Amino acid sequence: MSLQFILGQATADKRHAYITDIKARLRNNPQAKVFIVVPEHAKFEGEMTVLEDLWKQDDEQHAFYGSINLQIFSFSRLAWFFLKDEEIYQKKRLTDIGISMLLRKLLLESREDFILFRREIEKDGFIEQLTMLFKEFKAGNISIEDLEQAVDRESRSTRLLDQQQKLKEILHIYRQYCAVVDENYVQYELLLETLAQTIYSSEMGETYLYIDGYYHFTAQEMQIIQAFLHQASQVTIVLDLDKAYIDQPPELQNLFHAAGSTYFHLYQFARSNGVPVLQDQRITKDTDGYDPAMLQLDRYWVNSSSGNRSRLTIESNEDTTPSDKIHIWSCDNKQAEIFHVANSINRLMIEKGYRYKDFLIMARRVEDYETILKPLFEKANLNVFYDKADEMQHHPFADFLDSLFRIKFHYWRYPDLMRMLRTELFLPQTEEELSLTDRKEQVTFYRDTIDKTENIMLAFGYEGNAWFKKTDWSAYQFNELEEGEETPQQPLGMAEANQVKTFLQERLLPFYKQLEKVKTGREAASLLYHFLETNKIDQQLLFWRDLAIEENDLEKARQHEQVWKTFISLLDEYVETLGDYEFDAKMFYDILITGLENATFSIVPPTLDEVIFSSIEGARFQTAKVAFIIGATQDNLPKVHENKSLLTEEERESLQTSLQADSKYLNQSVSESTASEPFVAYQAFLAATDQLFITYPLSIDGSNRVQKISPYVSRIAKDLKIPTQYKAADITDSDNQMDFIGNKIQNISQLVKLIRHQVTSEQKMPVIWRRILSYLYRDETVSADLERIFRSLKYKNIPTHLTAELAEKLYGKNLFLSVSQLESYYLDAYSHFLKYGLKLKERQKYELTAAGTGEFYHEALEYIVSRMAQEPLLTPQSIDQITSEVLDMLFGSHKYQILSSSNRMSFIQDQLRDTISHLSQMLFKQQNLTNFQNIKTEAVFGPPGLNNDLEGMVFPLNNNRKLYLRGKIDRIDKVESNGQLYLSVLDYKSSQHSFQFIDAYYGLAMQMITYLDVAMLNADRLNLSNAKAAGAFYLHVKNPLLKVLKRPEEEELTQLLLGEHKLKGLLVAETDLTAAIEPDIEAGQSGLVLPFRYKKSGDFYSNSNDLVSRQELDLLIKNNRRRIQEAGNQILSGDLKMNPVKDRLFIPSVQGPYRAISQFDSTLIENRYRRLDKLNKAMVLEKLKQEFEEEDETDGHDTTKNDQ
Repeated sequence: MSLQFILGQATADKRHAYITDIKARLRNNPQAKVFIVVPEHAKFEGEMTVLEDLWKQDDEQHAFYGSINLQIFSFSRLAWFFLKDEEIYQKKRLTDIGISMLLRKLLLESREDFILFRREIEKDGFIEQLTMLFKEFKAGNISIEDLEQAVDRESRSTRLLDQQQKLKEILHIYRQYCAVVDENYVQYELLLETLAQTIYSSEMGETYLYIDGYYHFTAQEMQIIQAFLHQASQVTIVLDLDKAYIDQPPELQNLFHAAGSTYFHLYQFARSNGVPVLQDQRITKDTDGYDPAMLQLDRYWVNSSSGNRSRLTIESNEDTTPSDKIHIWSCDNKQAEIFHVANSINRLMIEKGYRYKDFLIMARRVEDYETILKPLFEKANLNVFYDKADEMQHHPFADFLDSLFRIKFHYWRYPDLMRMLRTELFLPQTEEELSLTDRKEQVTFYRDTIDKTENIMLAFGYEGNAWFKKTDWSAYQFNELEEGEETPQQPLGMAEANQVKTFLQERLLPFYKQLEKVKTGREAASLLYHFLETNKIDQQLLFWRDLAIEENDLEKARQHEQVWKTFISLLDEYVETLGDYEFDAKMFYDILITGLENATFSIVPPTLDEVIFSSIEGARFQTAKVAFIIGATQDNLPKVHENKSLLTEEERESLQTSLQADSKYLNQSVSESTASEPFVAYQAFLAATDQLFITYPLSIDGSNRVQKISPYVSRIAKDLKIPTQYKAADITDSDNQMDFIGNKIQNISQLVKLIRHQVTSEQKMPVIWRRILSYLYRDETVSADLERIFRSLKYKNIPTHLTAELAEKLYGKNLFLSVSQLESYYLDAYSHFLKYGLKLKERQKYELTAAGTGEFYHEALEYIVSRMAQEPLLTPQSIDQITSEVLDMLFGSHKYQILSSSNRMSFIQDQLRDTISHLSQMLFKQQNLTNFQNIKTEAVFGPPGLNNDLEGMVFPLNNNRKLYLRGKIDRIDKVESNGQLYLSVLDYKSSQHSFQFIDAYYGLAMQMITYLDVAMLNADRLNLSNAKAAGAFYLHVKNPLLKVLKRPEEEELTQLLLGEHKLKGLLVAETDLTAAIEPDIEAGQSGLVLPFRYKKSGDFYSNSNDLVSRQELDLLIKNNRRRIQEAGNQILSGDLKMNPVKDRLFIPSVQGPYRAISQFDSTLIENRYRRLDKLNKAMVLEKLKQEFEEEDETDGHDTTKNDQ
């Protein structure tokens, strides 16, 4: 028995030394047994590397390389090798989740024994922390007796009582845990302990152990090594270490602290146990093929990290300088990092003849870059192996289980239901066996059914109780239809949705009812298993497996098998540990979901030729030729370590101190882990022999915060004089456009950017890229793609005009339009086309929109005003009575049941009730202050021949076409003065409105003028012959919040509220008229209801925007008719401009749902906002006067008719 160390820095070829030794031993003694132990993550790679090195070194091609006498294992596989036939290996295994279940059981049994932990048992994370702590105890050889000594030591200390109690309670649980586990189960840590005992009792006179790839061992791993030292012929330890540490371990801040401490402890053990320690093999000259620049980096990092600043000079007599082979890049973002890494790999493969396997990419966390790297490397045609196990929590089966319980816990919510259905695991089953082709067709049909069902669920809010209805769902429309549109009797998908409802009711409700009756965990596990089996979830997983095999995706096929096996294992462990306990559905759910969240799929070893993408901390067993360290920011290198243990750092230090033997210890502390960061970086820096690239992003995820380079990398750059190269994300921002040269497809992408830049900046494309363009045009394999892609450069984001024939097919021979449709056309013609031509709509959702609220206000006020007109004597009390009856009727209707669908909606319902109740009283007060008489509410007008309240307006268009105008006037009132009748219209608005003359001129505000025009044209029909126009007004529907210092008196309050509800719009400026409407207003006062103010002379103030003369009103009406006719002709001509008006709050094609279609971009020359001339009231009226004077006289012929 003997101990041999092979030492050397990271660049030393230490493997060559022990391979030579193994080769000699096997040649001289064919009976010798050789074991090589490598880290778990590197077992496959280590085995391939060692065997390849053995072949390389053997000139005689001996046959022992396939001998079973040479084995390459990890510690776990070493335990399997020695214990596979032992009784312990046949015991039931406990996974981490199994340990968690057992601990949960023990804690629940002895809950009353705890003081500190009693409330922690139910908290998320506590069981997981306890699991990790006990695994750490086992790995560190920490026994119950060790903890008892620590508790005894703590009880004699002055430490706080709660800290003493904490350790006592941990001991109490640990004692119970060990008693159950040691007798009934086996876990990894126990296997290692048993392995050490087995080695001590085994004859190993011709056994040789080599350990490579480690710098730190757990206490149990160290125990196994010590057992081999006693029994084996020789143990050889390979360490990245600068020198021997015989008398004492290195200081904590020493670069080689961890490896040096390992050397020291093994050396001292050997000496104290009579194991001969052979002279160290120090490898100094054999550099394993490292480039001189990398050797310089090795020497520099060792010297600088040890504080030896005097040895940091760069040797000038070497062939290359560090900057030739070590590159540091600052990149715009992560995408730029990966793009340039991919390009560099492709370039180096062409220029240097490298293969994929010669490249290694390292990140602190693989998942930080995985989603970025995959698509960019696929585009670069690079094969990549991701050295990271995929998590099972992302498999559809995990989603299915999660949603299965969430549906019950959260009472059938839409997200949970759709999540289950979208997994495609829960399919309706057929009696006969389906072929693979038939099952594919079944899935396609199923997807279409679920799409339709989702639309129905969203449109009608089917959640909760809706899923328990025995009758079929029925459709109703929450009114957002355009006037004149018909409500479909049965929406598309309602039949399919009812089928899905019935299917889920038949399958889920019985399962949930049975689950509620379950008494024990064993019954629950059995029920769940049979539910999944009955519904053939396992068969669907097998179908997916077969499908993956058919597509030659063997990794995906294995995953579908593994997830089911893992689930069955979880169920078995649950039954084993908690099966006889009272069933708790929430705990059962947490255990299953946590188990799948923590489970990972097994990693398939890389193929013979793939780029490796790995974590920095999972250092590769075999060096690459070129390494890329990405994401090298100050946040990642060095890593900020945190204590996530149940014990604080102080408690861990105290426990470690109480452990008497050197063979018992906890995991590294935060300070030790932090101190080991330079060594982690050291191994990463020297993971390649030829070249090293270190990159970092200046920005992450679009953040404005500039990322700083790692201090380690900054130090290298400064002392080794390595410049930092900037790598742009966009070729047009780069000073070195050669960096962007890639494969053909990549080059086409870059050429698009360069050509576009050339057009906009008038800068010529670089010569090299012009040559690439010329080459690609001659390449038949890409020339067609090139033509297609380059056509996009000529593309203008301008809608194509419709032909007159196509416009007629879309809109009909004659137009039937509402005023809002006409306003929409003038706001943006393209939005009008999308909405009213193509009739595109967003997917309907069950929600109260602004339009829906407006509809409710209109309907409520229609009923209330009609009822007020019928009552002979009104009082505030009767108004409240009327309002309450109307609101109760509306809230109870099917149409507005959304307002009772949730607590939030009930709150909104109360707000709507308050608003309408308040406004009803305001209408009553306004009625008392004015002489207006309501003659019509909700007066519908439209094409002749229909049963409308009023006749609509009809406009002749070009080519013998016509435009029929339709709409609905909220309220028409009359007033009489000196025998003259006057007529006005009123429109309710849920937002603040006022009449804008500029909008009226450009056709953006046509509603009030059109409504007044229609009412005047129907005067005879309203029994108001010879009536004159009084005005057109807006009434803001609101429940205002008054800003006052103290509560006003009743009269003052009334005045303030009337002011909040004063009508806005257009009022004919005639004092006789205003006196007739509001007779109580005197000279010098303002109207309480109407928007006017008298001077002391009794005339109007002329600066009011709401007052117009009768001649001015005629001009506005004439302009309005002109705009209607112009819009009709342009629509039917196919005129299709994208011409949104500037500074409007909402335009569908700019800020709204049509933005994705229009792709409107105001930075494009062809996409510009339409800027309106700034015109005030006087300017508009003057402009209209001039325009109509200039038009040819038409003998008084009016283009509008109301009797066709």
